Amino acid sequence: MTRIIVTGTTLFCMSFLTGCATIMSHGPRTLPILTQPDGAECEITDVAAGKSIVKAKTPHTAALERGDGYFQKKYYDITLSKEGYVTEKVSIAPELNPWYIGNLLFGGVPGMLIVDPLTGSMWRFEEKEVSVKLYPDTPEGRTARAADEQARAEAKAKEQAQREKQTAPR
Repeated sequence: MTRIIVTGTTLFCMSFLTGCATIMSHGPRTLPILTQPDGAECEITDVAAGKSIVKAKTPHTAALERGDGYFQKKYYDITLSKEGYVTEKVSIAPELNPWYIGNLLFGGVPGMLIVDPLTGSMWRFEEKEVSVKLYPDTPEGRTARAADEQARAEAKAKEQAQREKQTAPR
């Protein structure tokens, strides 16, 4: 009888857990922004609002909100510039937080429909940091940048082909 009461009480209490993602990963995400070389101007723009929210020098650690309203992601553009170097722009946006799905497993309907979407905790940034190499604003620097971009694109395509090969039915 005691086991039934304990189990029932536990299940009852679990039904009031609100927002697995909010509990596990609450608040803004701190994201280090690094450049090679250091000392670049860093401007972070809230894309939806169309306004600059941070201006700093690298290295800088930014606190970025993940949500932009009910069930809405927050999008950012990060512009990195330094005199004598090519300006770089990085766009980041959060992805669905796996802890959000925990609401299904633990009966957190209020968490799934109210808490996590309103707090933005249903989203997470994949990036652990933003690290950008700045290239000299010279013909040689632009050529090196283009070669590095080509190498990254080829590596990404190769990685994608590997993933598709691994998931293809046999």
